[in-house]
Amino acid sequence: MDRLTSMAVFVKAVDLGSFAAAAEALGLSGPMVGKHVRSLEDRLGVQLINRTTRRHSLTEFGHVYYERCRVVLAEAQAADALASDRRSEPRGKLRVTMPVHLGRHCVTPVLLELARKYPALELDLSFNDRIIDLAEDGFDLSIRTGPLGDRAGLIGRRVARQPMIVCASPSYLESNGHPETP
Repeated sequence: MDRLTSMAVFVKAVDLGSFAAAAEALGLSGPMVGKHVRSLEDRLGVQLINRTTRRHSLTEFGHVYYERCRVVLAEAQAADALASDRRSEPRGKLRVTMPVHLGRHCVTPVLLELARKYPALELDLSFNDRIIDLAEDGFDLSIRTGPLGDRAGLIGRRVARQPMIVCASPSYLESNGHPETP
């Protein structure tokens, strides 16, 4: 019998006060609960529970062993929780499309940091200035600048503001003059 399972059955029997209550709570038969406890006692060579026809009570060693089993089971549960936390990390392929200039200079550094933090995450980046159909082209996320207009099926959320300025080279200004409006 698995020692950790037997410890869990033993602790449940002590917590609930009877083999029958532990059997019901764990979905086992009463005799199976007894077998788990006997398995521990045989392995340890020490009696854990005094049994009479009317009641069960812990032996002196049974009290000490019960407390240690609770610690062991709590630690095993905490160790399992670590794996659960690990599974909750982002993983798989994330397909992102974004404008060329904004993507290369602003978005890519953020996404690369995300990829470093979560090594199980695979990035598939597309630099394209046209607005695409996410579902049709198989993208998970699209980062865009400017208004989206009325596009069915798109949900847009502002992530940041990007200030823009109009620039011209000295030679352009020399040949075309200074513009009065954009």
